[in-house]
Amino acid sequence: MLYRLFTSVTSTQELDQLLDLTFTESERNKIMERWRIFDACDRGLTQREIAKQVPCSIVTATRGAKIFKNNKEVIQRMLAEFRKEEGF
Repeated sequence: MLYRLFTSVTSTQELDQLLDLTFTESERNKIMERWRIFDACDRGLTQREIAKQVPCSIVTATRGAKIFKNNKEVIQRMLAEFRKEEGF
């Protein structure tokens, strides 16, 4: 169901509208924070360095680092698109 919903979007504007309807601003910020953590993990930063750079708590950095470690290949494939959008 969610796959069909998100793949039905045909423009960036529609995606923004869908995200606005689906997530609060705080939730959207947390999603971006998670991807910044993944990016930092991929660049080899320590959890303390991640917490300072992102910025987030060490607990949040640790949680994100664990997810990155357990899903590294999938996340690395998606990081290329994330980095384009973030201007990396």
